[in-house]
Amino acid sequence: MFNQLFALAWKDLKIFFKDPAAVALTFLTPFVFIVVMSYALQGVFGSSEEEALQILVVNQDRGEHADGIIQALRDMKGFQIETTWEDQPLSQEVAESLIVAGRRSLAVIFPPEFSSALEQPLLATERLTATVILLADPVISSQFTEPLLGTLRGLIAREAFAALAPQGIEFLFDRFAPDVPADARAVLKSQARASMSGDNAPVNVVQRAPAGMQVAQKPNTFQQNIPGYTIYGIFWIVNALALSVLQEKRDGTFRRLMVAPLPRTVLLAGKLLPYYAINLSQIAILLGVSSALFGMSLGHSPAGLILVSLAAAASALGLGVLVSAIARTESQAAGLSVILILTMSALGGCFVPRFVMPDWLRTLGLITPQAWALDAYQDLLVRGYGLREVLPQVGALLGFASLFFGIGVWRFRFE
Repeated sequence: MFNQLFALAWKDLKIFFKDPAAVALTFLTPFVFIVVMSYALQGVFGSSEEEALQILVVNQDRGEHADGIIQALRDMKGFQIETTWEDQPLSQEVAESLIVAGRRSLAVIFPPEFSSALEQPLLATERLTATVILLADPVISSQFTEPLLGTLRGLIAREAFAALAPQGIEFLFDRFAPDVPADARAVLKSQARASMSGDNAPVNVVQRAPAGMQVAQKPNTFQQNIPGYTIYGIFWIVNALALSVLQEKRDGTFRRLMVAPLPRTVLLAGKLLPYYAINLSQIAILLGVSSALFGMSLGHSPAGLILVSLAAAASALGLGVLVSAIARTESQAAGLSVILILTMSALGGCFVPRFVMPDWLRTLGLITPQAWALDAYQDLLVRGYGLREVLPQVGALLGFASLFFGIGVWRFRFE
């Protein structure tokens, strides 16, 4: 019995190793995915400056207290503070334009009256209130913005009480011990400034989107995740299409179709059309059900949503044609499909937001159609944009589709 068991196992091992390309893809796929995801998540788990979350800071404060908070942020691991851009001090307009352009995702704005609000007299009849603004791209999840908001509020509260402590001590001396020398008062003020902290401050911290990103409400978890996983899902048509084509080649279906009085391009188009319909149906069902069940807004531009969906499905179908043309066996097609789908989806931000990735990986992600498709869907669903704003992404997706189709048709073999 053991000899028979060994013979059966040895037979399957020989079949498996008979296709070296499929074997290589089997071991290469998890390794590539691990490498990509490890680099992509550096911005979440890393602590060095290069791996930290990049935050623009605009300091309009006419006093010194904002400088202290900015320095405290610099000293914290996980944040990379940028107060200049192209060797010029940052302004609010520049910070907003960088976020709108997708070059950065977060900015903190300290108003001119920040220090004045902290230093105003304790018994002032009219209280001055300053507002610190956290500018955030609407697509950023609250798991990144809420900790930053909490950090800002804590630092501002500490700075506020440090600013108020000397006033309180001076008031107590004037009221109960007016004869205490000035140098003794100064020592006590210094000690109080270093040690006092609290929970309230005459400064508000608010979060909003940059000008030009009209978002009616803060995006929910469905708006954050559904576009990414929808794009990830539609690219699995690559695997289904490639396996179907190779199976028809193996069964000789294409050879029999060649006798029909039809051009080869028409035969190939007839093969692709149902898969394109499946992809579009998948997008419609995922977005429609998400809207109905979870109350997810589908934006304000049905035309933009349709155009992006058509272009994204075309790029996925083109990649399927390319894999069908390159792969020689069904095992190779399956392995190549998996490694391409997982790697491109990770680079494109379907699993991890691209803004937490290192700059070089964020740039590398632009070579994937997933990055452009995800950005287009988030523009429509979250950022409140319309058809005109997503035309560049649609053009990029159609470019990917043309490239994939062109190479795939050139390399495609009907025999």
